[in-house]
Amino acid sequence: MSFCHHAGCSSIRGVPVGFAAECDNFPDADISELLSLLGQVPEFRAKRGREHDLSFILAVCVLATLAGATNYREIATVASAICQCQLMVMGARWDSFRSRYRCPRRTLIWEVLGNVDAAELDRITGKWLLAQARKDKGEDGEIEWVIAIDGKVLRGSWTDENDTVTLFSAMIQAKGITIAQVRVPDETNETTQVKTLVRQAGIRDGESVLATLDAAHCNKATAEFIGGKPGWDYLITVKSDKPTLYREAKEILSPLLGNDPGNVMTERSHGVIKTWSCWTSTAREINFPHIAQVACVCREVRSVTGENLTKDVAVLVTSRSAGRMSAADLNKHAREHWGIENKKHYIRDTVYREDHNQSWKGDGPQALASFRNLSTSLFAMKSVKNIKEATEMVHMDRHLAFYFMAT
Repeated sequence: MSFCHHAGCSSIRGVPVGFAAECDNFPDADISELLSLLGQVPEFRAKRGREHDLSFILAVCVLATLAGATNYREIATVASAICQCQLMVMGARWDSFRSRYRCPRRTLIWEVLGNVDAAELDRITGKWLLAQARKDKGEDGEIEWVIAIDGKVLRGSWTDENDTVTLFSAMIQAKGITIAQVRVPDETNETTQVKTLVRQAGIRDGESVLATLDAAHCNKATAEFIGGKPGWDYLITVKSDKPTLYREAKEILSPLLGNDPGNVMTERSHGVIKTWSCWTSTAREINFPHIAQVACVCREVRSVTGENLTKDVAVLVTSRSAGRMSAADLNKHAREHWGIENKKHYIRDTVYREDHNQSWKGDGPQALASFRNLSTSLFAMKSVKNIKEATEMVHMDRHLAFYFMAT
């Protein structure tokens, strides 16, 4: 195992390089594009008296979040152990008195994240992550996106009016990459922010998009906006709180349930067998904007011995016709919509303890969530499945962070 031999690094605990190469030879670890991206975030501080450039402080926050930091104090703790060569690459300033590169203090990190333009940070990082995802798809031919849209309440954070902070985000289902996030204004809810979020997502005209949404967004205004947007379609869950639509959909679907489903998906994991069965039908004369199909998805969970454990039935509506979305496609997309819970919200709550984080000052809660979205997306871009294990590895060897920060 090799060690960082750069000047000054041995005085900071001699951090082992481990899985990465030595500090002056990071293979495929060019983080200049990410640093340039962070440099686009507007500077809000007066020029006189700045200890560090804003882009450097934000880069430190990204590295610390990749290492599992959950709050301002932990970000500062990780920052204090970043080796000199990494500080140099990220743009740290040289301290002539101490003959070393300086890292930001906890109070500075707290001040910056509480006052930075978190909405702009979300917009810039989301646009960049979409560009990275587009590279994987290639520029040739038709590009199609399946995007899960959902909100999340930060239960440990609060506003000046003692209201909870709610964030509304859009995630590429297959990749687990968050391409847009907006903060829901106080005294309103996420359903009012669909237009804002869709516009921030930055999807190009001509690209095909299927937006999947939960029952909270089952309303005519949202269906009219998404279904009427060129290239866009919706897939929305319907519940009994929309009695007319729910009843009409059930009247169409009920006669079909005695027949074989159009598609069946089965998964065996954690000692149980899960089965998703899907029936679909054209929407006929249902009065709902741009509706083309209705569907019923039955989710059954059985033990390996065949004992029935749970059974749930969901009714869905979509503006995409059967010629463009089969029962198999609909079943898959409906199931994967909850990936935003498993791939994002669950990780932010368990790995980063987001609901326990009691940050409240200014844009701090949203800024911290932005770094969590960016970090989990960077992990996803490198096909990491176990985020918790990855953060632990980066925490033990901070040089690994450059591998995930590189493009």
